[in-house]
Amino acid sequence: MTTPKKRSRKLWKTLGIGLGVAVTFGLLFVVAFVFNPLEGDLPDVRDVVPRGVDFFVRKTRLAGDFADFPAPKFWAELADSRGWPELEKGPLVRDLADGGAERALQQARDAVQRVAADSGGWIDVLRDAIGTELVVAGYVLDRDKSPPQPLAVPRWCVYTRVGWRVKAALGLAGFGFVQARLQGGGAKVAGDGLDLVVELPGQPGPLYVRRHLDVVMVANDRGLVEQSQRLIDGNRDEEPLGKMAAYTDGVVQRVERWADVNSVFVPNSLEFVAEPNAFDGWKRRAANWPNAANKDSMNERVLASFLNLKGWMQVSGALLFADQTLAATGQVVLNSKQHTPFQSSFYKAEKQRRQEWLDPFLRMVPENACAAAALRMPAGEFLHAMFGALEPEARELVDDGMRRSVLQGQALSGTTDLIERLKIALWPRTGFVFRRNQPDPSRDPQTGELMVPVTARSPMPQVAWVFWLRPGAGKLVEDLVAMLRDSYGNFGFRKVWHLKVPYAGGQLAEPVTEFCNPQIPATGQIAMIVFSDFFVVSNSGLLIKDVLRTRYAADGMRSIRSLAEFGEVERELPAELNGMVWLRGSSLVTVMDDYLNFAAAGSEMPDPEWMVTSRPAAEDYVRKTRFPQYPSKASLPRALTQPGGEFDTAVVAHLHELWRRERTSFTAADRADMQQLRAFAQLLNAGYVQVELENNYIRFQAKLLGNLR
Repeated sequence: MTTPKKRSRKLWKTLGIGLGVAVTFGLLFVVAFVFNPLEGDLPDVRDVVPRGVDFFVRKTRLAGDFADFPAPKFWAELADSRGWPELEKGPLVRDLADGGAERALQQARDAVQRVAADSGGWIDVLRDAIGTELVVAGYVLDRDKSPPQPLAVPRWCVYTRVGWRVKAALGLAGFGFVQARLQGGGAKVAGDGLDLVVELPGQPGPLYVRRHLDVVMVANDRGLVEQSQRLIDGNRDEEPLGKMAAYTDGVVQRVERWADVNSVFVPNSLEFVAEPNAFDGWKRRAANWPNAANKDSMNERVLASFLNLKGWMQVSGALLFADQTLAATGQVVLNSKQHTPFQSSFYKAEKQRRQEWLDPFLRMVPENACAAAALRMPAGEFLHAMFGALEPEARELVDDGMRRSVLQGQALSGTTDLIERLKIALWPRTGFVFRRNQPDPSRDPQTGELMVPVTARSPMPQVAWVFWLRPGAGKLVEDLVAMLRDSYGNFGFRKVWHLKVPYAGGQLAEPVTEFCNPQIPATGQIAMIVFSDFFVVSNSGLLIKDVLRTRYAADGMRSIRSLAEFGEVERELPAELNGMVWLRGSSLVTVMDDYLNFAAAGSEMPDPEWMVTSRPAAEDYVRKTRFPQYPSKASLPRALTQPGGEFDTAVVAHLHELWRRERTSFTAADRADMQQLRAFAQLLNAGYVQVELENNYIRFQAKLLGNLR
């Protein structure tokens, strides 16, 4: 006879077996029809992205970048910084707002909140869907056509690592009752082989959703998903982006080196690879900028000597984020067949240990410089490019003076002849120092007048070019300075000063020579000096004097190498490099202020003093270009030179054209752009860019130290 106790144990045993069977069948159902909880993870998402994509962006640990999605963690600090009020009023932020950026951010926030609400808080988008690793890649060109044609709509695919909640949700989405519920909310979902095909309200076409292990692919093009599937299946006809050289060399190795130098175990990076010329906007920009024939911008004409965007085949690298710091590293693959002769020589410049060339230059850059740069490049070819970028009348003036000059007993045939002679004296490297322009208050002890008067007012900063001299080449350059000093009138200079550089302990041995003409914009002079192994040319004798004092540590002058901010970036410099640029935010702000103040004081009518001092040169130019049959102004008929005469009218018109170029003709848009640049400078403590050049690539690294507090 069975006792109640035995019957109870038998019942619990039966219930236990039944529950175990139910759980087992439930798990088998989940594994068979929803997802396998025991499946592994995809080793590397990059290995399922096709290598031929036109763009690729990858971010890991995205969830940690946001305090309240979509506001990043740094947003509160940025919005409270000194530069933000100006930046917020500038065209960049305003254009983003007008373009719907705020609306898009609000829509993103609403979408995240809606997912959480609809799932009863079960799914958090950052935690479960995109917070671990997110990749976006795709095509903007139809490469099935020859030549490739722009696609009407870019083909893209999002690859994201997901958690078990999303896996379960996608598995359940294959069931009819779930699809019916989703359709009631406006989304149409249907199974099609390995994919879920999703149609959303307002979406121009269907989305294809496919999962492999912990990676979900969402694309607007099934072909991209199929390419990735072939990579998953090991098809040898497809190659992954993660294995191509542009990615391993331009991203992986560069990020690893940055992390090692900065002692960062897991860098917070945003990786990217792009084919610039696949984008129509880039191609249009590259076709017209920088323009070597731009009549209104010498800076752009000079830049065109170095830069050719049409030859940029591939750009890869990473943005790296840290506290108060934004860094970038990567490479640009170049099409060397697109190089001009100068660019070919520039990109072939050999590397050299920075202690042998860069450090001596940095030791003479004053700490109050707003910017400095040093590049290894053929100095002679650079001088040819600079001379070619001058306005035609300026080139003719310099050439005319050279043709009337003699250097070391030999007559010069022109500026090109001089540069060819100088080439052998200069090492293939050039430095630049930029500083806020400050008027020279020095007065002639004999007359009491300004030694360096300026009528061509301009906020242009002081600039110094630094050239390295080969051993024994100093005599040639010193003879050049002496030639210019002895025949300065041939080059349109009005006065010349040969000055010693005083300091508290006496005076330095090397003198500065200043060639003056009030019409030289901003400073009214060109200054030169030969000292040690350097030849320095500047638009400011004051800057050269401070360069010397800094070089010799006179009067307590310190170089940028003494700055704590420079120490932050110096450790990243490689042993060998081709070039470096340094920026200092606080000094840049003062330069921007000068431009804004100059813009506010502008006048449409030429300044009378400027007209008087500029007229002799204008008359000489008009006579040579319009009336070359007359050897001098005195030989011109009075009917031409009297007020209202053809010659006088042409001179006045030329002066007005010069004033139009030189005057402060800032538009409201120009002032807004300048204020925006000032705001960026306020947000910047210091920054640098360093480059390594080869004929077929540019490798770069940059760091911006923020000033948000």
